[in-house]
Amino acid sequence: MATPPYPIHPEPLRKSWLERNPLWKIPFGCLILLLLLGFVGFVLLTLISGTFRHSDVYKTAMAQAAANAQVRERIGEPIEPGWLIFGALHLNGSTGDANFSIPISGPRGKGQVRVVAYKAGVWRFTFLQVYLEGQMGSIDLLSEVKLRE
Repeated sequence: MATPPYPIHPEPLRKSWLERNPLWKIPFGCLILLLLLGFVGFVLLTLISGTFRHSDVYKTAMAQAAANAQVRERIGEPIEPGWLIFGALHLNGSTGDANFSIPISGPRGKGQVRVVAYKAGVWRFTFLQVYLEGQMGSIDLLSEVKLRE
């Protein structure tokens, strides 16, 4: 008689750690859910931030802040934009509006570039100021933009 290709008395299957400890399934499931939600939130913030950073109004506002002598003197050079931008940017073809704040920092301090603008073919600023952390008042960048237009 020939021997079968498999053992007659197979070795019992060994359960995994999670199968032996089923009460850990809920905490692990919650942890995985939180990690997925965090990842989705990170991706959304990155996409939204990228939309702001690639807009003409953002680039113009940052260029004005970096070109201003008072801002360079108080914050220092180089002036770096922060990661998280607060506000709104609406674009619809050749029209749109923007109302947002850009966090900036340099070797000497931090601040916020506050932008309010509308687009009717080209961007027109109605409010463009830099607020410096720990200092009263603001630096108006709007007068320089009007002179250069």
